[in-house]
Amino acid sequence: MSFWTGSSKIHELYTAACGLYVCWLSIRGVTVLLAWMPQGRTVIVHKVQEWTLMILKTLVVALLVAGVIPLLLGLLFELVIVAPLRVPLDQTPPLLPWQDWALGVLHAKIIAAITLMGPQWWLKTVIEQVYANGIRNIDLQFIIRKLAAPVISVLLLALCVPYVIAAGVVPAVGVTPEMEILMQRRIYPFLLMVVLLIGILSFQIRQFKRLYEHIKNDKYLVGQRLVNYERKSGRTSSVPPSNPVAE
Repeated sequence: MSFWTGSSKIHELYTAACGLYVCWLSIRGVTVLLAWMPQGRTVIVHKVQEWTLMILKTLVVALLVAGVIPLLLGLLFELVIVAPLRVPLDQTPPLLPWQDWALGVLHAKIIAAITLMGPQWWLKTVIEQVYANGIRNIDLQFIIRKLAAPVISVLLLALCVPYVIAAGVVPAVGVTPEMEILMQRRIYPFLLMVVLLIGILSFQIRQFKRLYEHIKNDKYLVGQRLVNYERKSGRTSSVPPSNPVAE
């Protein structure tokens, strides 16, 4: 533990938990190898290659989904909510990656839970598909292309676009240094308010359109389906009598 943490003190509970996990993994690996030995060397090599590939895929997915995305989410939350409320304008807000990552993990879990409980849309479909596949049938290309890449792109745009505007466009206009600092510190919550306002307005416009269509259909649309309509048949209901056969 000191190799990873340095001189900082670690509680004995963490060392005991790590030791138990190492022992459990070692015993599990030995039992799996003993179960594979009667099947032959070829089967063991194939199983080892399969599990190694699955572990590598899982590590890549964990790095993206549990590492990069929570870090970007926590950093965005720090710049949008925490820093404007807690740090004055005359001080530089400290950015702590570990704390931002832990905060992002919490927010990512909350967002994932709300997404799964909400209506059907592309993010919910992708998360349900990833859960359905599981670790054994993990699809690295699908996760990167459908989940990691869009979410990381949106978070990077949310982080970079305000910074480019505050650090690149605003100084080119020729404002005072105080205004530059104010823009750099307040542009993230300002753009968040703008995005929320646009989302609320677009939602209300869609609702008014639906209400308008509903009122228009109720007032001017006479009917939407035919009732009491029976198709006439060209055949007669009575069967003509057959001619008597002469004897």
